[in-house]
Amino acid sequence: MIVVTMGYSDYVMSAKDAFTLSEILSRAERYENKYRGSGNENTFHVYENDKPFPMHIIADDIYRMAKLAGKPTKEN
Repeated sequence: MIVVTMGYSDYVMSAKDAFTLSEILSRAERYENKYRGSGNENTFHVYENDKPFPMHIIADDIYRMAKLAGKPTKEN
């Protein structure tokens, strides 16, 4: 299984799905909405994707163990 990090979240998926996702994202462009304090105006930008997104492999036994553990409980 492959763990893909996007933003502050990690997602686990098959190698086939991770490859498909990486192909799609390699063609994607970045979009940014920047707030400009003077005049309360926003500027909008679209540009080439210059940031990679991390991926790493986890062993099947680690995946199965984590799947059994399920969603973690919130601590106080």
